[in-house]
Amino acid sequence: MKALCVSGPDVMPTAERGTVVVDVIAASVDDCDKGRSFVGRVTAVGAGVDHINVGMFVAGVWVPQYPGQPGAFSKRVAVSADSVAPVPDGVDVVQAAGVGLSGITALCALDALGASHLGNLLIHGPVRGVGGYALQLAKARGAVVAVVTPRADAELARELGADGVIPEDGDPMGAVQKARFFLDGRVDSALHVTGDPIVVAGVVRHGGRFTSTTGAATQMTRAEIEYRPTVVAPSGHQLADLLFKVASRRLVSRVQRVVGVV
Repeated sequence: MKALCVSGPDVMPTAERGTVVVDVIAASVDDCDKGRSFVGRVTAVGAGVDHINVGMFVAGVWVPQYPGQPGAFSKRVAVSADSVAPVPDGVDVVQAAGVGLSGITALCALDALGASHLGNLLIHGPVRGVGGYALQLAKARGAVVAVVTPRADAELARELGADGVIPEDGDPMGAVQKARFFLDGRVDSALHVTGDPIVVAGVVRHGGRFTSTTGAATQMTRAEIEYRPTVVAPSGHQLADLLFKVASRRLVSRVQRVVGVV
């Protein structure tokens, strides 16, 4: 992923009841995000908000109100106070901007699969965003994780703790079968981030669980496995938990590149 420093027109949104206005310092850019995750300094607080103060540095997730809205690629945003979390000591703005929607999506995907009994988990997709957070969170919950990922991400997957890493080079079926073999033929749960969901679901054991962060339809999976949709409803509480894990070095927020905009 990338964190993008932004500037724009001098427009001051209004802090309505239950909202805060944030001067955006950085916004995240990755496959699932495109300007929905941000970090900045609170400049105004609306009525009814008692847990966020002016001057705080916060991270948040912006939910666009209409198609094509630029989201966090703005100088200032007004967002629900419940959608932001204070940035803890030890986490810089770039790391904080990189968590946001990607981290929350990973958290929701694992919760959909059953966080306490992931068993042997297969993750299919890049690990520089959602896949990387899911890998780390799953390992922390005791899962054995095999990752099928682009060759460019293979070393990072190992660094983030994957038990098995299978680089994908144009043969997704062969790659997921290798992952299944690594997991002794028993894939209890699978998380689809990119690629063909049918291929990923095809290696899950009878009675196992499958989810997709892309909203793959139920009919795209086998009847003998359980499809559990990933429902993402960003909250400041979720984000605060993830940022605390980053601050305590239990979760890595890896930003590929920082681009300043003037």
